[in-house]
Amino acid sequence: MIVTIVVSAVVLMVVAETVFVAIRYLPIVANLFMNVTVRAEPGEAERLRGEEVAFDTADGVRLVGTLTRAPGDLPSAPVIVFCHEFGADRHSAVKNVAFLRDAGFRLFAFDFRGHGESEIQVGYSPRHWVTEYELRDLRAALTFLKDRRDTTGARIGLLGMSRGAATAIIVAADDPSVVAVVSDGAFSTSHTLHDYMRRWGPIFVDPYLLVLSRPHFVLSTFRWLAMKLAEHRMAVRCVSVVRALRRLKTPILFIHGEKDGYIEMGQAKLLFEIAGGPKELWVVPEADHNEAVDVAPAEYGRRVMHFFRAALGGTEPAVSANTRQNLASCG
Repeated sequence: MIVTIVVSAVVLMVVAETVFVAIRYLPIVANLFMNVTVRAEPGEAERLRGEEVAFDTADGVRLVGTLTRAPGDLPSAPVIVFCHEFGADRHSAVKNVAFLRDAGFRLFAFDFRGHGESEIQVGYSPRHWVTEYELRDLRAALTFLKDRRDTTGARIGLLGMSRGAATAIIVAADDPSVVAVVSDGAFSTSHTLHDYMRRWGPIFVDPYLLVLSRPHFVLSTFRWLAMKLAEHRMAVRCVSVVRALRRLKTPILFIHGEKDGYIEMGQAKLLFEIAGGPKELWVVPEADHNEAVDVAPAEYGRRVMHFFRAALGGTEPAVSANTRQNLASCG
């Protein structure tokens, strides 16, 4: 009898403490999820030159993009769709992927909703996390290319930065028209929030009350509940890049900065291990989040160009003298 009373009391204490922590901790984590700030790359002063186009998403948002021509205007040239990071716009393609245009590929860069010159959706405030809205934007861009006479049937590759990289992975997993993906700084929303809870939880909650001291599944449950609370407040649905990677059969090149202060190196390795198709991982020494192209521009250009050439197939595109010089500059 006494043992039963003691056990019952312990269970009640654990339940009460868990409820107390949940009431106190979940809103904090949800706010962290909604308000986390990551350095955003503003659009380059130089605009991406090409044909300015506009197209609509399935839910009626007008997006703006730029489509470039390949050297020699080859109609068979593959198209690389550039997916910019949160807070940037399509013109950041000038810094990140202009070498592909010079190497014989066509580029299509567009502004996600709420960015650049694309429309701002009423009631939706874009954040660093991938939602169904970003997927609609990229799918609309691919539909636009498939419907154009001069790009119908073209081999398509995706190159995304940070949130744009995660969006590219998720869309590519279900779109057979995408032949290859380059992911620069992709992340899993749930794993990133998990890391943030471990890193910043002690700032907001008394250490002895932290769920961080409990089993892993308890922390995962709190993370899931906090995400659902944040999704409800933001009126969005966040999409899992992990589930998409398990379905992905398209060749993918992961790029990650060794000194990324936002997305831990362990997460990049985890995403690489999860990917089910042909895959490569390039860890760039001394590079922070999405800084690989700044730290090692020549190697970045060479690796990405060779990856797309191998994955997209076709004839060797013409390479300008300027591009040959840039790619050879690091030996």
